[in-house]
Amino acid sequence: MKATQSTINDFFALTGTIFSIPVYQRNYTWEEENCEKLLQDIVSISQNKKTHFMGSITYILHWIDDEKSLRQLQEFVIIDGQQRITTIMLLLKAIETKIPNEGIKKEIDGLLNLAGQRLRLKPIKSDKEAFDLVMQNRSHELQGVSHIRNNYKFFTKELDKYLEKGYRIEEIYGAFLRLKIVAIGLELGEDDPQVVFESINATGVQLKGLDLIRNYLMMGENSDRQKHLYETYWVPLENWLGEKDLNDFILTYLRIYFEDKFKEGEREVYYTLKAHHRDNFSDDIQGLMSDMREYGRIYQIFLDRDHYFLERGDPQQLANLRLRIKDLVKIKFGVAKPFVLRCARDFEEGKLDYENFCEILQILISYYVRRSVCGDPTGALNKVLYSLYKQLEEDVSADALKRYLGRSVGQTAFPNDDRIKAAFLVRNAYAANQVCKFILLEIEKLSNAEPPREENLEVEHFYPKTPTQEWRDRVGDYFTFEQDYLNNFGNLTLSGQNQRLGNKSYEAKIALMEEYSSLHLNDYFINNTHSWGIEEVKARSEYLADQFCQVGLFKDLPKEYRTRELHKTLDD
Repeated sequence: MKATQSTINDFFALTGTIFSIPVYQRNYTWEEENCEKLLQDIVSISQNKKTHFMGSITYILHWIDDEKSLRQLQEFVIIDGQQRITTIMLLLKAIETKIPNEGIKKEIDGLLNLAGQRLRLKPIKSDKEAFDLVMQNRSHELQGVSHIRNNYKFFTKELDKYLEKGYRIEEIYGAFLRLKIVAIGLELGEDDPQVVFESINATGVQLKGLDLIRNYLMMGENSDRQKHLYETYWVPLENWLGEKDLNDFILTYLRIYFEDKFKEGEREVYYTLKAHHRDNFSDDIQGLMSDMREYGRIYQIFLDRDHYFLERGDPQQLANLRLRIKDLVKIKFGVAKPFVLRCARDFEEGKLDYENFCEILQILISYYVRRSVCGDPTGALNKVLYSLYKQLEEDVSADALKRYLGRSVGQTAFPNDDRIKAAFLVRNAYAANQVCKFILLEIEKLSNAEPPREENLEVEHFYPKTPTQEWRDRVGDYFTFEQDYLNNFGNLTLSGQNQRLGNKSYEAKIALMEEYSSLHLNDYFINNTHSWGIEEVKARSEYLADQFCQVGLFKDLPKEYRTRELHKTLDD
C-alpha cells in the first residue's frame, strides 16, 4: 500500500492514467450544499494562498491495454472517494467555461482528458451519459433528473456570482489546483483491497448490506472484469428480486450452506459471505456469483410473480407447485425457504421428481400449520429446517421427510390429530390471523369447489369483538366467553361482509348469512344453531377440528412413521 500526499493538479495530471468508478457503485448523489461548501473553501484559499485538505482517495491499480495508443494505461479503480472525484471533475469543467485564456483552457483539457479526447474519469453506466454530455458542453440535452447536470449548473451559476463580486477566475482555478488529498494506492497481489476498504468503511459513513456484499464480490477485479461480473451475475439478481427481496435472498442463500450458524445482522451476513467464498469457492468469484444467480433465479418462486422451472414438468404440475409454494409464503413459513430452494434446484436438475417435490411441500405446510394451531414455538424450527437437507442424508424424498419428522419429539414434534382436536377447543386462533384464514378457507374448499376469492374474505368473529349488551345477555357468562372463547376457532368464520355484519344481533347475522353468504362454512350457523354461547362454540370447534383433519393439505403423518413415539410409549 502506498499513501502519497498530493495536490489535485499532480494527481489528475498523471501521465497515461484514467480513473474508473466501479460499475457496482451507487449513482452520484452529492447535493448542492456539499458542492457549495467545497466551492466556498476554494474561494477562501484563493485569497490567502493557503491549501485545503479534501481527504483521501483510495484506489486499486490495474494495467489495461489502450486500443487507440497501443500502449498500457494505468487504471485507478476508485474504492473510496468516488463522489468527491466526480464533483472535482464537474467543478473543473465549470471553471474551464469561465476561463478566457486559451493556454489555461488547454491545461484544464489535459486534466479532464487523456490524449485522443478520452475522458480521464469513467463513471458508472447510469451516470455516464450525463457526465459525457456535460464534458461535451451539451448538458442542455439531458432529460430527467440528474445530480451531475444539476451540480454542474450550480457550479457555473455560483462562479458567475463570485466573478460579479470581483473575484478572479484564474485565482479560483489556482486555489483549485492547490487542493490537497492523500492518494492511497493498492496493488493486487501485494495488498488486500477488501481489508483496506473495511477499515475505511468502519470510520466513515458505513455502507450497509448489499453495498458491502457487492463491493466484496467485485472489488478485486479490473473495470472490464467488473463489468462482466456485474452485468452477467449481479444485474439479473437485482432485476429479478429488487433490493428488499435481494437482501432476503442472500440471507436464505447463506442458510443453505451455514444453516443456523450465523445471526441475521448486516455485518454477520457480510462476514458469512466472505467465509462462504473462502470455504466453498476459493479463488473463484465467478463460480460463487454463478451459484448465487442460479439460486436467485429460482428464489422468484417465493415472490408474487410467475416463475417457470427450467424445462421440467407439464404446465399443470408446475402450476400445482407454484400454488403450494405460494401457500408457504402465505402462512409466513420463511424458515423453510433454504430447504425448499434446494429441493427446487434438485427438481430442475432431475434429481427430485414432481410427485416427491409436491408431497414434500404439502408435508411442510401441514407441519407448520399444525404447530401453529397447537401454539408450538416457531424458534425451535430454525435448527430443524435449516439443517433438514443435510439430515435427510442426500435422500431427499417425501418418505425420508416423513420418517425424519415422525422421529421428532418435544418442541419440534409433528402434532398428531389428537393434539389438533384438543388445541381447537382451547387455542386463541385469531392471534395468527393469516394462518387462521388459510385454515378456514381450506376447510371451505372441502365442500365448495368454487369459493370466493381469498382477497375478498376476512376472518369474522361471530360473537363480535365489540359486543352489545344484547350479545352479552345472550351468552350469559360473558366475562368467561370474552376471555376464553372470543378468539376460539368455534367463534371464527370467513366473511366478505365484515362491515355489514359487525356487531349486529345473532338473528340479524343469521339472516344476512342466509341472504348473502355463498360460503358453506357459514351453513353451520344457519343449520346447527338456535342461539350462541360457550357450548355452541365448543361444538363448532369440535366440528371444525374434524373438518381440519380431513383436509388433504393438513393431513397427519401415517402411524407407521411415528416409530419414536411408539417406542417411547412401550418403554414407559
